[in-house]
Amino acid sequence: MSNINTRKISYEILCDIFQEDAYSNITLNKYFNKYKLEEQDKRFISEVVYGTIKNKMYLEHILKNYSKGRVKPKVKIIIIMAIYQLLYMDKTPSFAIIDEAVKLSKKILGNITGNFVNGILRNIERNLNDLALKYKNKEEKFYIENSCPEELYSILKRQYGKEKAQSIVKSFNSKSKNSIRYNPLKISKESLLEKLGSNALSSDICEDSLLLNKLDVNNKYFKEGYYIIQDEASSLVACAIGENVSTKYNILDTCAAPGGKSLHIASKYFNSSLISCDKYIHKLKLIQENIKKLEIDNIKTYEQDATKCNIDFLNNFDIVICDVPCSGIGVIKNKPEIKYKITDKYIESIAALQYKILENSKGYVKVGGVLVYSTCTIDKRENIENIERFLNENKDFRLEKITLNNSKVKIQDNGTIEILPDDYECDGFFIAKLRKMEEKC
Repeated sequence: MSNINTRKISYEILCDIFQEDAYSNITLNKYFNKYKLEEQDKRFISEVVYGTIKNKMYLEHILKNYSKGRVKPKVKIIIIMAIYQLLYMDKTPSFAIIDEAVKLSKKILGNITGNFVNGILRNIERNLNDLALKYKNKEEKFYIENSCPEELYSILKRQYGKEKAQSIVKSFNSKSKNSIRYNPLKISKESLLEKLGSNALSSDICEDSLLLNKLDVNNKYFKEGYYIIQDEASSLVACAIGENVSTKYNILDTCAAPGGKSLHIASKYFNSSLISCDKYIHKLKLIQENIKKLEIDNIKTYEQDATKCNIDFLNNFDIVICDVPCSGIGVIKNKPEIKYKITDKYIESIAALQYKILENSKGYVKVGGVLVYSTCTIDKRENIENIERFLNENKDFRLEKITLNNSKVKIQDNGTIEILPDDYECDGFFIAKLRKMEEKC
């Protein structure tokens, strides 16, 4: 495939993400399935797409400093995509990057646009060593150069202080580790490590996780269900339950899709039965596909809105998992488009939804049973503040200290897990374990 095609595909993907609010990972997979691409082309497209999204504010600031007036959205995408390549992809000659951007703009938007794109990019290219960008102050310089919207930066500063907030922001643009979780129903951790050889090592975050130097979805062990792709922090949810794995429990996952945690819990608690719920049938189908692939026989999927009470579920489960929808601040390094959507108003609305799910789910827990609440965000309103409110309003529940085996993750003084994105080079995450007690009269 020619360079012009890979750039055109990159452009189309970015249009979907920026203009249609599509998710980067889903959109990339959609286009990879649509076109027959070599691995080299996939890597190029992924680099351009993710790099442009991660650095969007900075790239747009450069464009603003080198253009007069408003630039049309589609033209802007072509230009910032090229600026990213000029700044960060030095294996490609600058003249080739500019030439391909001009060709692409002429093909899509006409010759006049092509001439405009050429002029802007050549001017930027001439000044690459000293772009002489203008900022109002040091604070603006920081959040623009790290492509973190001011409101998100302010939220983080307010909750964690300036120094920690800046460390978190910097981590958003770092690369994620290639984390996988072994499937104990098919292979032991030791055997999988042996089979993967020098490409793999054991995680010091989660005892069920491995880290790969290179992730290959065509690997036969992946295709045959010996392991599944799952971040180390996400894999801690099953470990945080902390009950005897050989005991038989009734387990409920109230917000299961896409199913990684359900699959992990089912394989870990192999004598137990688990119901995985989601309100969307198409998402449940994803879980069902992996159930078959991983050869798990103790999961049933169920269409259920987590905010609505199911009478049949009341007081019926020993373990209830509430991995609730969240703002996703903890997974920005993998889904960088998220950071441009974060507002206080949005977080407050989603925190209210989370609490509604938590309140509804409490009735499903047997006396003596466990309710595990988790998110992949780091905003305190979605995490500890929801838990504190719940405990104040539900005196028959108490917060129980989580214990982890073979993990360097520090447990908070209150017994919860709070992982910030800059702490362990994995996703940001929050987990709380609640025990239902006999209600006091």
